[in-house]
Amino acid sequence: MDKVKEQANIVSQLLFSADTGQIYRKTLTRTWDILREVGILLWLIICLTFVGGEWFYRTAVGLGRSTRAWYIGLSEKSPSSEEPQSIASTGQALLDTVQSGTAYLLSQARQQLGIPEPEPAPPAPAAAPPAPLDPAPEMSPPPAPVAAPPPSPVAEVPVDDEVPVDDEDELA
Repeated sequence: MDKVKEQANIVSQLLFSADTGQIYRKTLTRTWDILREVGILLWLIICLTFVGGEWFYRTAVGLGRSTRAWYIGLSEKSPSSEEPQSIASTGQALLDTVQSGTAYLLSQARQQLGIPEPEPAPPAPAAAPPAPLDPAPEMSPPPAPVAAPPPSPVAEVPVDDEVPVDDEDELA
């Protein structure tokens, strides 16, 4: 029993010592400082990820636009149907929606990181307008009539509707 009392005295002296309170207070303060700084570091990494993604997006879109302008310059054909125009307008509307949603997020991330706003990209060169139609186009001849298809190589057997069929003979 004496050993238990001695050990209890040692533990109580350690717990209720003036140094113990200071040590725990310093430990909790230091732990809080570490957690707060790690949180700020993680936030800055997230902001940097958004800004890097936006840079990659701008670079990819610029490359795509310049490639499209180059390709259009090669082909110089105007679209003749309404469907590609509606797809293009739908894509542009979707692009505008996504851009307006991310613009605020990117500006806040840049502000947090202390990165200045980038200069606006120069506008993409406009595609050449389609050539105007001639006022009096030449009349083309009407298309040639389509020939009837050749007869089928499978022989057709005429069906005789007047031949009586005995149902009982077929069942047996």
